[in-house]
Amino acid sequence: MAATPPAATRDDDRYTVDEVAAAAGLTVRTLRFYATKGLLPAPELRGRVGFYDHAHLARLRLIHDLQEAGFTLSAIERFLARMPENATAEDVEVFHALLTPWVATVPEELSREQLDAAAGREVDDELLDGLVAVGVAQRTDAGLVRARPADLALGLELLDLGVPRVMIAESRAMIDAATGQLAEDLSALLRRHLLRPYLEGELPADQRHRLSGVIERLKPLTIQAVMQAMHDAVDRAVRTRAGGAHDDPG
Repeated sequence: MAATPPAATRDDDRYTVDEVAAAAGLTVRTLRFYATKGLLPAPELRGRVGFYDHAHLARLRLIHDLQEAGFTLSAIERFLARMPENATAEDVEVFHALLTPWVATVPEELSREQLDAAAGREVDDELLDGLVAVGVAQRTDAGLVRARPADLALGLELLDLGVPRVMIAESRAMIDAATGQLAEDLSALLRRHLLRPYLEGELPADQRHRLSGVIERLKPLTIQAVMQAMHDAVDRAVRTRAGGAHDDPG
């Protein structure tokens, strides 16, 4: 994901349209387009001049980063609709921490030439069919291939090893189902213990100010904990299964 544009240094918290667009790394035309889509609250009018504040800038950065992560404008519009129009910059930063990807890599849409470059070799139609079959790549309507580079490398290695495609696909389906439920449960915990108290004003001031940073730090720690638990569970299952000499191998 592209880096978020750096904050502008100012003596106050008001920006003209040119200043807030520059601070967000956007053109004024793009900013006005976002405004027409309802993604940005109206600026404060002083005479005939509209002034934007830190909350506007935070929203623009959120929109920028979500687009970089592959979200459509309609999806971003649904996310922003959950925030009150008078949300402060601090509020937007909390939603920013929640909504932006929890892992650094996001799926990319690649041409066949770019796919070959990412794979480090030619990916012919048969091999691509295999990658699609095992769930690490998708064909788009535009003729591109959508995949994460790390998933692509893993899929190619599994196919090269001769692991049956049906086994790869079934294991991926099981993992997706289990982690999908786990993600829902973890999300509910986060909302109950962090987001709800924040939105309802129950957190002490020092915790409110630190919440976006806490969530950002929590992301890799949560993923690390899930991976470790997965390693331990698989190890226990294999050891238990291997210890049962008369178990049904199916």
